Amino acid sequence: MNNITSIAYAAALFFYAAAFWLLWRHLDTRLQQAHEPTGAVAPSAVSFYAVVAAFVGLSAQLVVINNTLVQQAPDTTLTLSLLGVSNLVTCVMVGVIALSAVRVRADNLLLLCLPIAAASVVALAVLPQGRTQPIALDSVQIGHILLSISAYAALMTAALQSLLIGVQERRLRSPRSGLLGILPPLESMEDLFITMLWLGLGLLTLSIATGVLFLQDMFDQRLVHHTVLTTLSWLVYAGFLTGHHLFGWRGVTGVRWNLAAFALLLLGYLGSKFVLEYLL
Repeated sequence: MNNITSIAYAAALFFYAAAFWLLWRHLDTRLQQAHEPTGAVAPSAVSFYAVVAAFVGLSAQLVVINNTLVQQAPDTTLTLSLLGVSNLVTCVMVGVIALSAVRVRADNLLLLCLPIAAASVVALAVLPQGRTQPIALDSVQIGHILLSISAYAALMTAALQSLLIGVQERRLRSPRSGLLGILPPLESMEDLFITMLWLGLGLLTLSIATGVLFLQDMFDQRLVHHTVLTTLSWLVYAGFLTGHHLFGWRGVTGVRWNLAAFALLLLGYLGSKFVLEYLL
């Protein structure tokens, strides 16, 4: 590990931790203001600084990924190990949620995402890379891979949002004090959740379509379980969104459908990569 990579590792962890602390402080301040007699929540710059810190941490993580996963000689290749893909997914998540936090109430979602991103950086630093073949950056597979990573990031963001919706639903039934008391309105949370689901399903659809077109081994014996589980996940996502559109499914129903679909997706991709890279 060279000095630049070591500095990037440290910077990513430091700024992710700083962003988490700033967000926690921001939310705690908002909670105290909400309990004041006026009930007004004054604007705060802390959340802005937290988003900036998250972007700096994201930039450092991208340097880590570039120095760790991209090989320049003799040809430019990308090593898409399980740890590498996990870092790319969390990078997309941090970027999307941090950008969203500039315009909508996504502080709580970023608060959940930052520890996951930091954990993926630590895993890349301390755990051995699995056995996998580097892929040339000019390969036709790259488009399929980028679509897949974007789909996983969007759907993982939706999964985190669904957890917050579940917490909010429970809080509304039995109100309690604490940071849960300043979650955004349920309707706003569900709107963001549905938006992320549509985005994730669209990207997953394109990922499956490009896989069928460009990958010759999609139905190979070693990958057939990945193909089947991903297809099942797509069907569950599509089934819920159809039910949401036609019958107004939402709330706890959406949480259950979404978590079931994401579990299939997680098992189909990350589970299969773990088996192929570390066990076989």
